[in-house]
Amino acid sequence: MGCLISSMACCVGSAACGCISSCCPTMRSSTTSRIMYSGILLVMTAVSLIIRIPGLAEQMAKIPGICKESNGDIPFVNIKGLISCESLGSYLFVYKVCFPVALFFFLMSLIMIDVRSSKDIRGPIQNGFWLWKYLLVIAAIIGSVAGMPDSFSYPWMIIAYIFAFIFIIIQLLLLVDFAHTWNETWLDNAENKDRSWMCGIAFFFSFNFIAIIAGNVLLYVFYTKCDGNALNIAVITINLILCILVSVISILPPIQEHNPHSGLLQASVISLYCTYLIWSGFAADPSGCNPLNTDSKNGTADSSSDATSNSNLAPTLIGIGITFFVVLWSVLQTSSSNYSQKLGVAGEEGALLGCTGTSADGGGDGDVEEGKPRVYDNEEDGVAYSYSFFHFMFMIAVFYLMLVLTDWWNATTSSLEVGAYTKTSLWVKITSSWICYGIYCWTLLPPLCS
Repeated sequence: MGCLISSMACCVGSAACGCISSCCPTMRSSTTSRIMYSGILLVMTAVSLIIRIPGLAEQMAKIPGICKESNGDIPFVNIKGLISCESLGSYLFVYKVCFPVALFFFLMSLIMIDVRSSKDIRGPIQNGFWLWKYLLVIAAIIGSVAGMPDSFSYPWMIIAYIFAFIFIIIQLLLLVDFAHTWNETWLDNAENKDRSWMCGIAFFFSFNFIAIIAGNVLLYVFYTKCDGNALNIAVITINLILCILVSVISILPPIQEHNPHSGLLQASVISLYCTYLIWSGFAADPSGCNPLNTDSKNGTADSSSDATSNSNLAPTLIGIGITFFVVLWSVLQTSSSNYSQKLGVAGEEGALLGCTGTSADGGGDGDVEEGKPRVYDNEEDGVAYSYSFFHFMFMIAVFYLMLVLTDWWNATTSSLEVGAYTKTSLWVKITSSWICYGIYCWTLLPPLCS
């Protein structure tokens, strides 16, 4: 009971304990705060995925007091709600859910400008009041869904595309840094601890390359059975060529001489991710080359069926999973990798997402008493990361997730239904894969020019 009361006090008050009491393992407040903010992204994503539930709008309309179109079966009860249940089956619902979350992180980014330590008067706002923050975001989502006009979707889409492009670049930078950090860490362990780590490296890059080959073969088999398939064949072939190219470059003697940690593991991770991007783009293709787009093959444009609306759900969920992995890894990881600093995702001390503190983890263990593990304030002498930049990153992550959840839907099109296939999504994914290859090569090629 004492643990529960302690946790609730942390949630309601300004203490930098992130709803984690003395019952939990020792954690830095800077870490728990970032985890809690990640939870807001998770709540937003979970609510947005409601549109994928088959028949949800029809079932919601039967509940009195929920929908404007309520037709509940309860006799003598005719209470009209504030929410248009028709929007629950459209991408406008996702736009309305994501708008207040993006606005929340934008305002937090402004409020937290130039915070130097947790002793700042704004420190408790960053690291506490978690219950109120979650309630505020949930209330804002409900208000937005009920009151945001549909006409706002087009300007909101333009803003989202601009910031989502920025996040795509940052996400690719972080993925490249992850690949380098993974390889460097395991090589260091193999050299200093146990040679069996080399077996792990060999296993994973072999598995990745097998998956790459299998994936590209499947792309050739399933996504080129159509008239006018030249584009798909060209894209798959270019992907294979780039995969071979980055693999060869990563093991060239000049590269190995200047960067002994460069190897096939990083190349396999990047190539596998780029292959996924190609498949994800093809899965959103509105043409007849997409086997998932049954409407195109039948010569119809109806995408309202349950089968159609969820036919491209798998690429969407994988994309969301990768985004959350990148966000959480950047939140929890501190890196001394030269790549993270070179790519601009780490400060001089190595902490990802804009470190400005006195050390990579923001300080020592504070005043944690032995035997009493709890969350402690490690930012009294200096913040472990830039609060303002962190919230800006999460704001643009919201825009990116919004477009991923809506399959890069274009507000100028006539269809609002879930499952609408667009050329926009196709080319965003293909272009992203090529940019990813370019970023990885950029981290390798400079030694050749020196």
